[in-house]
Amino acid sequence: MRRALVLCAVLAAAGCDDSRPAGADGSVPRTDAGPGGGSDAGATDAGPGGGSDAGGGGVDAGPALADVDLTFSGCSPDFSGDVVVVRNADSIAVSSTSGGALTGSVQLALEDAPGTLALSTMHRVDSGSVINVVVGTTWTNIAMDSAGVLGGTVTDPIGGTLTARTYDEAAGMIDVDFTGVTLQNPSDGTICRIDGTLRTFGLSF
Repeated sequence: MRRALVLCAVLAAAGCDDSRPAGADGSVPRTDAGPGGGSDAGATDAGPGGGSDAGGGGVDAGPALADVDLTFSGCSPDFSGDVVVVRNADSIAVSSTSGGALTGSVQLALEDAPGTLALSTMHRVDSGSVINVVVGTTWTNIAMDSAGVLGGTVTDPIGGTLTARTYDEAAGMIDVDFTGVTLQNPSDGTICRIDGTLRTFGLSF
């Protein structure tokens, strides 16, 4: 029952901006691999240390399903709460909740993984690969002024590299390095930078 209530709370809390900037040809590039219009992470009682509370009794849920060794600048997701790994359609979300509220989420839909991906707005449009960071709002790998970027009149705020050694949606397995990855909020234009490693070892449910 507690798991169901927490899941409902997270799904309600994880809505994000659905701004979809138009491409140079007036088309609308795909912007959502998660709470912006597609995926969201649920929640479970199993925390990063594997501990679980099942109806008031301490139950060992086994090893943690995610290792979030990431640093953020310009955004502040917090993965110190209950961390879950969820697959939704063509994405994997690694999310943390505390007291039933979503405190941070990284969502990946990597259409051209594995390999080293040089990120840009053009890469997003060409590949369909999506990277989202969510905490209250969303930062993603497409410029707010995508038409200007694609038309060559605006400097692209999206950059950095993502090195994907493992990306398996069906199994919920991720092993990726973020190096100077910069994402932009499509509503206010702020930038979120990510560095470090994200690993998952299976789906929470």
